[in-house]
Amino acid sequence: MAENKEGQEKTEPASGKKLSESRDKGQVSKSIDVTTSAALLFGTLLVYFTGSGTIESIKELLQRILIHSNEFVFTDLSIQAYTLGFIIYISKLILPVLMGISVIILIAEISQVGLHFATKKFTEGLNLAMIFNPFSGLKRMLFSSRSMVELLKSLMKLFILGFVVYTVLMKYSDEAILLIERPINEIGAFIGKVSLELILKVGALYILIAAADYFYQKYKFKSDMKMTKQEVKEEGKQSEGNPMIKSKIRSIMRGRLRKIMLSKMSQADVVITNPTHYAIALKYQPKQDNAPIVIAKGVDFLAFRIRELAKEFDIPIVEEPPLARALYYSVDVNEAIPENLFKAVAQILAYVFRLKKKDVLSNINNN
Repeated sequence: MAENKEGQEKTEPASGKKLSESRDKGQVSKSIDVTTSAALLFGTLLVYFTGSGTIESIKELLQRILIHSNEFVFTDLSIQAYTLGFIIYISKLILPVLMGISVIILIAEISQVGLHFATKKFTEGLNLAMIFNPFSGLKRMLFSSRSMVELLKSLMKLFILGFVVYTVLMKYSDEAILLIERPINEIGAFIGKVSLELILKVGALYILIAAADYFYQKYKFKSDMKMTKQEVKEEGKQSEGNPMIKSKIRSIMRGRLRKIMLSKMSQADVVITNPTHYAIALKYQPKQDNAPIVIAKGVDFLAFRIRELAKEFDIPIVEEPPLARALYYSVDVNEAIPENLFKAVAQILAYVFRLKKKDVLSNINNN
């Protein structure tokens, strides 16, 4: 089990904050073998499919040089011009391949960790102690457990890949001995065939190694990023820390809750008050609700706003101080009232519904 410097076990998964900070410092789960295998295999295929055209272009260049060799005038200026022209010509042939391999490497990197600029990698990641005492840093790098693991992985890869190279070369050993009697173009074709098979087999095997290393690096990174219970507590305190921020968040949440509550006031059937300090708005739909539901509640100013909206929407206001206080402290907004308050609330609702029924009958008679 991983431990920190105080000896506490790291049992908790890394928080989002810690993962984000480590990402800013360039500490991510990444396998170099994935990038290497992609560059080796796909780079080889790229060279294979573009190589014949490149070789033909170089042959044409050499033919033109040989045909017109007697026309060349060698001076200091002409040699510089010839050299520059040759470099530009070769660059046009090679640069597309190099750019293609660079794109392959970039895709392999981004596919593992995404596109992110490690802004703190060269600022906060700089260890001053290592600058003034490089031997201590070198000692940690050479003799750490991570270095030992990487050394064993490298030796294992060297052995496996060396065995593949050996088997491929031994396969063509007899044919290679007879090359001395073959034309030069056949020698070139043989070397190309052997090289392609060699690189494809090494590349395919390297992909398997890279896949294993990728999952190992994921596991190792997850293990290294684990936190102790104390670190989780400290981070929680830091994230909550600033009293002003906490107060502002609470204020915003209260403001949103008030808006939501007050927007539902038109649905209320009755408002029960203290009469001035508390106000609780109730809604009850017998066919849908098992019990009356609190859709708004408040004290002091918010209670005043609830009463004002009740008057605006012509909602009955009933003064029952003990019941108002009990509802305020025992029921949250959007919750049904508890069973011990059913009887008291039912009497009020029955009274309110009788009033509404009388009003409806009165309106019908008047009309």
